[in-house]
Amino acid sequence: MAVKAEGNEVDAGAGAGGDALGGNNPRKGWSPGKYRSQCVKRLRKAAKFAAILEELTTSTKTAPSANDAEAEENGAAEEAEAKPPVDEHTQMEAKAYASWMRGNLALEQNQWPTACGEYQTALTLCETLASDSRGSDGGDAMRQLELFDFFTTRAQNVIAPLLRYCHYELQEKGMSPTEKISFLRSSSSVSDAPNDPLQSKLHSLKAQTLQSQATGTSSMSQIVFRENTITVETKELRMAMLKIQDLKGDWEEAENGNSNNKSTGGSDAKFMALLNGYDDATSLANQELKQLAALKSGPAVNANKFQLANVVGYCKYQKLRLVMGRNEALADGIIRRNKRRGMTLKHFEEVAHLYDALLQDARAVAAVPGGGSPGDFDDGETLATGTTTEDEFLLEARANVLRLRSLRCYYLARMHGDPHIGRHAEALALLDQAESLALDASEEIGACDQMEGADTLLEGLEGVVEETRGEKCRVLAASYLSERSSARGSASGKPLLERLHDRDVPPAGTTPKLAHAPPRKKPMACKPSFFDVALNYVDEYPAEELERVLEEHGDGKAAASTGFLGWFRR
Repeated sequence: MAVKAEGNEVDAGAGAGGDALGGNNPRKGWSPGKYRSQCVKRLRKAAKFAAILEELTTSTKTAPSANDAEAEENGAAEEAEAKPPVDEHTQMEAKAYASWMRGNLALEQNQWPTACGEYQTALTLCETLASDSRGSDGGDAMRQLELFDFFTTRAQNVIAPLLRYCHYELQEKGMSPTEKISFLRSSSSVSDAPNDPLQSKLHSLKAQTLQSQATGTSSMSQIVFRENTITVETKELRMAMLKIQDLKGDWEEAENGNSNNKSTGGSDAKFMALLNGYDDATSLANQELKQLAALKSGPAVNANKFQLANVVGYCKYQKLRLVMGRNEALADGIIRRNKRRGMTLKHFEEVAHLYDALLQDARAVAAVPGGGSPGDFDDGETLATGTTTEDEFLLEARANVLRLRSLRCYYLARMHGDPHIGRHAEALALLDQAESLALDASEEIGACDQMEGADTLLEGLEGVVEETRGEKCRVLAASYLSERSSARGSASGKPLLERLHDRDVPPAGTTPKLAHAPPRKKPMACKPSFFDVALNYVDEYPAEELERVLEEHGDGKAAASTGFLGWFRR
């Protein structure tokens, strides 16, 4: 810049006829090319020294001393770490100056993308320095106000015009609209503020690109849905489809960035914008269908109705597919995070709620319009309200409904079988239903030849069947234990040998009985023939012993009674 100004002064002095102003100047006879070469040379030196200054402000190496030099000669020197020599404010100043000089060099060399990046870094740093100076509490207030004015003026009056000029050159000299959009989107110069001029410029470029692509041949002029190639004829609908494609690219880029940054705020906003894009396209197609409904049926009218109905079905299916993929990823994440430490009742409720929403969306997918042929509109009915065309799409949708019903029943059964709920009968019924639905879904998915990810889905269903059978055994055992524990307990006084089939636990603080020692005698009911045979082995009747037993176990009335009838009266 200084070289250019100096050259202009020399030219102005020579033009005024003053040899005294430029007669002794060695640059008097330089050509414009030589002036530019000298300018680039000086800017390159300035950028080099600015980079050295920036490195020095952030360096953590200590300055070498005489002892360090002697140790280095002996081969025993080590680099010592220390704090940076300046504070953060000075480091930011040095970085802003280095970025500004690199931007000047890139500007002079017509390297517009590099200049934009460097100027944007310098602009951001100057604005940060200005806000820090204004918001600081300590120090001289007049000095802080002076610093605020200095950095604000540098940012608004020096760097910002250069940045706008670089963006203008990017637009005018050699960048296609797609390249401009990608550069502005990836550049840190575009903020999320609604009044940002670069943000409005990005929106205007996107609108111009969509207009040009909609009027020409683009990738979204035709779509493939349910084995039919559909032509998007109207300009408004084609622009809506191109906008969806652009929004999808933004969302996928945000998803890839969130996988590294562990944040989901920007991704959620772009995801909702993508869903709104599908809703807008569906609304446009339905409006055109309503206009065609008033026309008399014919080959051309029916063909347009067929195409618009398939566009409606395509947009609804893509939207439902995105929502289902997101919800199923959330459910898988809950299961994966808590699988090792065990899922609680709250986790089962969350997963069951997600699969309930997935099942509703899957049923909506099975009912989306589309498919068939233009002849289906001959009877005056449109496919926009649904279709019963048996095709591969409908078979896959029904198989997916069975799969999600199986998973929903399984996690509902886990909820009912939880110890805090204890509804074992309902859990067993739901597990039986889940196993039956999983087997039916496996058959349906196996019959689909072109289903995406069929092998993965079949493996998941096999795992559900295995887990269902194991869970049934656990629920049965828990049910049996709860029933036996409530009906019989160790408090009954029976020994363990008499309670081999009773699943109970003795109360705390008691010792369970294994057996009676010595074994207790049990009364037996004997037939009269037993006594007839026993009489043959009785030598003497033990009257005294019998009387003693009667006295011990009787109530004293037995000894007073005499006679055979008296024995019966006891």
